[in-house]
Amino acid sequence: MKKSTKIISTALAALTVASTMAVGAVSASAATVKKPTGVKAANTEKAIKISWKKVKGAKKYKVYRGKKVIKTTKKTSVKDFSVTAGKKYSYSVKAVNGKKVSKASKTVKITRVNYTVVKTITNGNKNVTLKWTKRAGANQYLVYRKTTGSYKKVATVASTSYTDKSVVSGTKYSYKLISYNSKTKTKSLYSTVNSITYLDKVANVSARENTAATAVTVKWDAVKGATGYTVYRQKAAEAGFTKVATTTGTSYSDTKVSVNPTAYSYKVVATKNGSASVASDAPVAAFLPKRNGVNSYYRDADNNLHVVLKLKAGEKYAEGKALADYASLDGLYEVKVTEGTDVVTVNDSVITAVKAGKAVVTVTLADSVAKIVSAVGNAGASTAYDKAVSKTVFVEVEVA
Repeated sequence: MKKSTKIISTALAALTVASTMAVGAVSASAATVKKPTGVKAANTEKAIKISWKKVKGAKKYKVYRGKKVIKTTKKTSVKDFSVTAGKKYSYSVKAVNGKKVSKASKTVKITRVNYTVVKTITNGNKNVTLKWTKRAGANQYLVYRKTTGSYKKVATVASTSYTDKSVVSGTKYSYKLISYNSKTKTKSLYSTVNSITYLDKVANVSARENTAATAVTVKWDAVKGATGYTVYRQKAAEAGFTKVATTTGTSYSDTKVSVNPTAYSYKVVATKNGSASVASDAPVAAFLPKRNGVNSYYRDADNNLHVVLKLKAGEKYAEGKALADYASLDGLYEVKVTEGTDVVTVNDSVITAVKAGKAVVTVTLADSVAKIVSAVGNAGASTAYDKAVSKTVFVEVEVA
């Protein structure tokens, strides 16, 4: 009897050990199916990518969007292509080992935001302006800039444009953007890189007929960093400007002009490596008049009309209606020598050259430039300025 009892006890002990081992095996199996950690969601070009850390013992993973399984994979990342820009999505992941399924990972939320496309990048006056496409789901855009080295964020804006005022002429700037949803802290991919070399606006542009009245000479100041310049011209009554020349210098002689009374306007753009500055200020006009004693006309950067007159010592100038016809303006004028009072004299609107040198006679009145131009014998060009108002005409006298 004692022997039977011992045998039964031994059998029970063995059974207990076996049961314990089985329970341990089940526990070990369950331990290998921990819930995934490090779950992330990010926008890619055409999808949302969900990724996570590898779970020890897991044979595969189930990816949920909301409560619905959208992917089962052996990898540690998937892409969800069935997404719509501007919509919010929630994702979680479960690890699987046979029939064992872990608890769901932490849920991550994301807004589908496509990367934006820069439409234009242009130079302005002391700035560079970018404009881009609005993206659904984005309420902000992050602007990154690089000159040398790595990109640095320079702005966060809610609009679809940005003006960079921290620019130096001759320097190349590269930009890229991220569409961003500040509520869900969701970013898109970077946009493609857009680069431009910033160039200052061309300053002090002048246009003047040469002494032979066969060309107009256009001059301007050099722009830092520019390797070339493009000159544009507009003839009176023409619509828009036409490119007439490119040059590496700071002047251009336009010989393709008419000697008939015609107004020509010019503007200049600085260039480098395919980039261009904003056009120079209000076009400067030069006249090519009939040869009636007046050498030339031109308009300065402040839109003042200049009449250039060449005389010899002892010569008087009253013909061509250069000044005499100002009397028809009912006395609303004043003629006086403002520079070179020993070079010329003015009496009853007649200029007399006294000695060699240069002088300036100013005619101040309250009338239109068109009448002034007409008064000096160039009525054919007067319509170009019939709406411009100038109270002073500068008569530049050169006495040989």
